[in-house]
Amino acid sequence: MLGNRIRIVFTLMFFVITLGVAPCPAQAEQLRIALSTKDFGYLPLFVGMRTGMFAQENLEIQWIQVGSSIVVTALLAGEIDIAGIAGSAMRAAARGAPLKAILFPYNRSLFVLMGAPGIKRVQDLKGKIIGTTGPGATTELAASMVLQHHGMDPKKDVTFMNIGGAETSVIAMRNGTIQARAFNPDAAVLLKKQGFTELGVLADMGPWPWAGYSTSDANLANRRDKLKRWMRAMVKSLQFIKTRKEETFKIAQAEFNHPRDVTEGAAEICMKAIDGQNPGGASDESLRANIDLTITAPLKLGAPPPIAKLVDFSLLNEIQRELGIRK
Repeated sequence: MLGNRIRIVFTLMFFVITLGVAPCPAQAEQLRIALSTKDFGYLPLFVGMRTGMFAQENLEIQWIQVGSSIVVTALLAGEIDIAGIAGSAMRAAARGAPLKAILFPYNRSLFVLMGAPGIKRVQDLKGKIIGTTGPGATTELAASMVLQHHGMDPKKDVTFMNIGGAETSVIAMRNGTIQARAFNPDAAVLLKKQGFTELGVLADMGPWPWAGYSTSDANLANRRDKLKRWMRAMVKSLQFIKTRKEETFKIAQAEFNHPRDVTEGAAEICMKAIDGQNPGGASDESLRANIDLTITAPLKLGAPPPIAKLVDFSLLNEIQRELGIRK
């Protein structure tokens, strides 16, 4: 019964929100992908659509915006091919769900820690309140990384408060309820123009797998060629973003409708976060750190699950070899 309801909901949503950005041949195969939101974290996907890279792989991309809880269920039910919410899939996989993260477009976080206008440096946050989207959320982890980078203890030197989304957080920063919060790059650039303080760009710090995509073990087994064609276009899109800035700026501006300076500032952070030597991948060290902080600790597991239980880079490795990126 639940499966039927999910099928109906996803059919309707894909029908309403289907995007055919680049013309595809009549016989193009549809690939269904779910995203948590439309922001710069998914820039490579939209660049791939705008440049016709998916059409070259005989794929028509259909995407919808849905919550993470629905995505996991839909992946398991076979209602979508790929989900742009790797964290939720990896947590489900740690509990035994047959899901895998397969691609991380960025090897560094895109978040920027922004302070209220009265906060001029990270050390000014001592004893202050930092907003998050929830306990253990990526917004809290990003803020903690900046604090640690500057020699502060996130558990002792600040207080974290669940303040909600970006708009609510900006209001809370203006009225003094919180003094800082991590934002997506476009929001951070906009806030900086309004007098807020840039305290830390995570892309300037250590590796951190970001904005990942996941799929089911069944899709990896039964739709492998389809997934490989999608991933090949994604890797080419990452290379395009790294090497063709001006065209990327134009695509991002058309896609996200920001002023040119905001688009450039946000896109530059995305470019910085892409690993040109390993586009789409992540090191074991960074994956282990991610698993420890976002899975092992929150789920109170006795030991961290092995990477192979949560991540499958086999397709990515094949594509990188075929494109001459690695031997």
